[in-house]
Amino acid sequence: MKKIICALILLISVPAFVSAQTWKVYSSEISFQIKNAGLTVTGRFSGLKADLIFNPADLAKSALSASVEVATIKTGIDKRDKDLMAEKYFNANKYKLIEVKSTKLFKKGSQYSGMFNVIIKGVTKQVEIPFEFTNSGNEATFKGSFQINRRDFGVGGSSMMMSDNLTVNILVKAKS
Repeated sequence: MKKIICALILLISVPAFVSAQTWKVYSSEISFQIKNAGLTVTGRFSGLKADLIFNPADLAKSALSASVEVATIKTGIDKRDKDLMAEKYFNANKYKLIEVKSTKLFKKGSQYSGMFNVIIKGVTKQVEIPFEFTNSGNEATFKGSFQINRRDFGVGGSSMMMSDNLTVNILVKAKS
């Protein structure tokens, strides 16, 4: 009888261990690189806000979404930052946030990946974002890098000097 009760307790408790887990961000780095006039320009966004529900054993119930305020952009040159917030680029007065929302998460080799709706300047494009997930106890790290075409989102016009493609790097540390 004790074996049956133990087996029932184990069966009942297994779903609790595989359900998705909520993570609270305590540190983040959102950076980008783009070629402009032959030089690599780097920049950062700060103040990431995120809803991270993730368990590698239950990707179907996992969901990741995040946003940053456009006005937090920093490239190291104040005039350039101001230009980037203008209508031609991010139009920060009208479009305050850059957002990403997962639509599907899956395992890809030893890493993870997801299809995400990326929303910039009111334009939504689906982008595959590969990422690493590591955790130790109640702490986790999400780390990813992906490329997007700025013109797909109406950021800047045609330019002989500036690349259309840029790389975005994300590093998020969270606690459960």
